[in-house]
Amino acid sequence: MQLAEDDPSDLNKVIAAVGYQVFSFFPLGSLINGHRSPLLVNTIFHDSVFQSLGQLTSLSLSQCSHLRRIDDEQLIRLIRNIVEVGEAYHPGYTRPIKVTHLDLSRCRFLVGEGVHFCLKHMPSVKRVLLSSATRFDANHHFADCGDAQTNELEYLDVSDCPALDNIGIKRLMTTIQGKILRHLDFSGCSELIDDSVAGTVAWCANLENLNFAGALNITSFGVGIISYICRKSLRCLSLRDCAGVHLPKLLMAASDELIDLAGSEDDHMALPPHFEGDDNDRSLYIAALCSVLVKMMRVHDNVVEILHLSQRYMTSFKKLAHKWSSIWGSSEMSGEDGRMFGQLEVLDLGNVGNDNIHLEGCLATIAWLNGGKLKEVDLEGLKTVSHFDVSVLCSTARVNIRRLNASAMTDLPSEHSSCFFFHTMKNISELDLSGYNHWSGNSGVAIVFLDQLKSLKLDDTNIKEAVLVTVLTKCKNLLRLSVRGCTGLTSSKLCAAKLVNNYLRLLELDCRRINLDTPLWKIQRVYPSLLKLNNRCTELGKKRARAHQARFSWRVGARELHGGGKGKKRKRDGSVTNSSNKLDVLNEGIFANRCSILSTGFSCSKSSEQEMFECKTCSIGFGNFVCLACSKKCHEGHDVFSVGYGLGCCDCCIFSSCQCIYDDIGV
Repeated sequence: MQLAEDDPSDLNKVIAAVGYQVFSFFPLGSLINGHRSPLLVNTIFHDSVFQSLGQLTSLSLSQCSHLRRIDDEQLIRLIRNIVEVGEAYHPGYTRPIKVTHLDLSRCRFLVGEGVHFCLKHMPSVKRVLLSSATRFDANHHFADCGDAQTNELEYLDVSDCPALDNIGIKRLMTTIQGKILRHLDFSGCSELIDDSVAGTVAWCANLENLNFAGALNITSFGVGIISYICRKSLRCLSLRDCAGVHLPKLLMAASDELIDLAGSEDDHMALPPHFEGDDNDRSLYIAALCSVLVKMMRVHDNVVEILHLSQRYMTSFKKLAHKWSSIWGSSEMSGEDGRMFGQLEVLDLGNVGNDNIHLEGCLATIAWLNGGKLKEVDLEGLKTVSHFDVSVLCSTARVNIRRLNASAMTDLPSEHSSCFFFHTMKNISELDLSGYNHWSGNSGVAIVFLDQLKSLKLDDTNIKEAVLVTVLTKCKNLLRLSVRGCTGLTSSKLCAAKLVNNYLRLLELDCRRINLDTPLWKIQRVYPSLLKLNNRCTELGKKRARAHQARFSWRVGARELHGGGKGKKRKRDGSVTNSSNKLDVLNEGIFANRCSILSTGFSCSKSSEQEMFECKTCSIGFGNFVCLACSKKCHEGHDVFSVGYGLGCCDCCIFSSCQCIYDDIGV
């Protein structure tokens, strides 16, 4: 490539056409060393590269392995080169770098100085990703209060940063002072305690998404501070594996108020807003609510002590809210309006607390406080949750709830209450009832209400063949089925269900440890659309995964296909040297305008990496996303924006009506 010494326009046109992905092709030394690099020896070429970097709104160093090796010194030198080139070509240049999206995920050599330097020169940054930056600690370089203040920061991800301790978290939050911060991910930060939580919420009173997964030292008091202070904005909360959280201590005061309402003659205050159902449904709802709340009071030996502690917690939360609102001049914190968990849409309580904590009544109380806004609830591993809790939850959020994981639930409904139990779930798209062992009698009849399912997991249950065939007959849009360990089932009945319901197009089927009276090859022939069978990729699944990887790798500018071996390097024209991969890329063209779930399935493996989009109009976010094709077709005209790249499957078919999954997905 030849450039005139005074005309960089050709390179600028190339960069404008290709986009910022072109910089992924440059070795890290080329971007840092400048004139000394053999690839950037031309002055015009060098300056054009850094001028273009200065105009980017997205700077990602996480997509290519050679860029992820950057350390603090190299990152500072890169930012300085961008600033110096801008000053050289524009005398009196004072404009800061325009980056709004900074992705430093998996940059394992960054300690903190380089990140601090970036924030000082990027005052307009809105999203900062530092997930899996394992050496990032923020103890030494984030000590000065407010010196890297970012007035527009909305998204901060420091998940899986084990070096980030309590002091580092406090200094990080004090330094950036993210007053409009909406998303905060602390998952994997095991050193997080209540003190750092209080310091965080003092600066960030408008949080919408908060992830505490794996924070072993946080207690109910810390969760209560966040839930009360941010009660008007918090929409997503994850407490997975938070062993120190004792939910009854937090919720007992509200439960005591609720049981008085439910037991009174005028019990309409205990009903959820927009309650759907006749007088019989209302009676069943009140009966389930009273049953689980009475059980909550009985299972705790020291219920009076817990109640008084919960009431003291609430008094402390109100005092803190009043104190901070007077300091910061914010009216959002103070006031009696709004309930804890009142705006939640996503709640993850997987393995919260420990096995000695009785959680009966906690979920029903949260559902009442929430008022039916929940869309996704994860109760994995909670053996003490009552089926009355689940019935109250699904009845309260019947219009909105789409995803429920109630695996390991041991408190089973009777034949009389099982009809109400399943009737409240009729709008759910993804359901996990693994370990649920009560499928006799009316349970087999009641499950026919679940005709909107896209994903169903019934691992290690005693479900009967007739019940399963009924479910498969009613669910025309089912894409994933898992019946692993269901010893009462036979593979021949799974095949027979396809003959009854010709609309059934399963993408994933797990039938391990059932009675295989029909060989697997015949099951695969009956369900030709399968991408995975017994957690192993079929030939169709392998082809679509390779095609998906090829298309994604070319889109982000990776120099090799992910997982590619010898003979699989990409050429300049986008083709690949391996002839079978050429066919895969052509096949991918067929699925280019269809939902990526047809290529990835429900997998979160490395082959599922893709660009992710959130839709504010449909409230798809907070860990869920839609793929590129769905963002263009299913959500056309909606408020859709990119949130970067990551592993996972498109959630469009779960939370909305996906138009990119065609009837001929088996072709």
